[in-house]
Amino acid sequence: MDYADYTDIFLKYVEQIGPAAGILLPVVEAFVPVLPLVGFVILNVGAFGFFLGYLYSWMGNCLGSLLLFLLIRKIGGRKIESKIEKSKYRGTLEKIKRKNLTVLFFLYCFPFTPSFLISSTAALTNMNTQQFLLALLPSKFVMILSLAFIGQNVSSYFENPARSAFFIGFILAVNFLSRYLIKKYEKYHRKI
Repeated sequence: MDYADYTDIFLKYVEQIGPAAGILLPVVEAFVPVLPLVGFVILNVGAFGFFLGYLYSWMGNCLGSLLLFLLIRKIGGRKIESKIEKSKYRGTLEKIKRKNLTVLFFLYCFPFTPSFLISSTAALTNMNTQQFLLALLPSKFVMILSLAFIGQNVSSYFENPARSAFFIGFILAVNFLSRYLIKKYEKYHRKI
């Protein structure tokens, strides 16, 4: 058996279980960061089509990050805090500790940023759940959408560059709109 055979078997398994598998895989990835989120998104897009595959991946990844945030907040995390202190991302994570939602938003937008560390750091601050979700939901929207597009259209980058340019423009527009709304939110809450 080669890689394609394993992929086909896995896709059939995901299709049989249905949306629960499409949502559960990204939830598990939030807790086990060595699992390949990009692979799960591509599998979901392959199994359920672009829109539903994207939606299940986004819901699962947001749910997993939120559950991790709530769990770390509930149990504390001295071990995680010591890992953060030793991490090469320490400076950036310090900005999260100061409840900088813009930094949190941008870090979540990038697919290969360790979201386990980001969610854990946010949980160790006194950031409330509303602030966390304000940064999490739109940033994961952008990140998962870009992964779903890559999974759906690997060959179309060269076959249809106009479509790729439109997609990149759409992602940038959502990114700028989200950043604008987050800054407005932060500015409003600084006045209160």
